[in-house]
Amino acid sequence: MAEQDNFMGQAAELQGTQDPGVYKEPTINPFNAPIPGQSLTDEPGNYPWEHTPTHPEIEDAAEHVYKNLQKKKNTKRLVVLLKMGIPIEALTKVTTFSGFLEGKWTVDTAKLLEPIVAMMITSIAEIGKIPAKISLGDVDDQEFFDEMAMRNMDIEKDRGDPNMLPANEGPSQPQTGLMGRI
Repeated sequence: MAEQDNFMGQAAELQGTQDPGVYKEPTINPFNAPIPGQSLTDEPGNYPWEHTPTHPEIEDAAEHVYKNLQKKKNTKRLVVLLKMGIPIEALTKVTTFSGFLEGKWTVDTAKLLEPIVAMMITSIAEIGKIPAKISLGDVDDQEFFDEMAMRNMDIEKDRGDPNMLPANEGPSQPQTGLMGRI
C-alpha cells in the first residue's frame, strides 16, 4: 500500500497536480449550456429578418434593387468587381441575401429575385462592355487567379508603385504544372 501511495505521489508531481485522492472542483461545467430549443423561446424581433419585410412583393424588391444599382457609387463598385472577375452569380447572391439580412424581403423573395438581379447586373456589364463571367465554373481556377493577379498589378501600376512588374510581363516561373514547381 505504501508503494502505491508513493507511486501516486510521483505521478501527481509529474503532472503538476494535487494528490489524486484529493477532490478538486472542475472549472468547466458541462451542464452550463443552452437548453435544446432555447433559441425558440427568445424574445422575437431581435433581428431585422424577424420583422415584417419592407418590400414584401417581388416587384417592389426588384425596383428597390434597381434603384440602388443605378446610384453612381454602387454602379462604380459593381463595374470594378465585374472587371476584377467576380462572377455575376456571386454578386447576385450577395445582393439578394444581404437584402434578406437587412429585413428588406423574405428569404423566399430573395431566391425569386436572383434571376432578375442577375439580368440587371448583366445589363450593366453589357452597357459597360465588360467581359463578365456568369459563374466561377466558367474558367478554371488557375486562369481566374492569374487574371486577378494581373488586375492587382494594373491597380498598383495606376497608383504609381515603381516596384511592380509591368502588366505585360508575367512571373518568370516555367509553365510546367503544379508538380514542376516543387
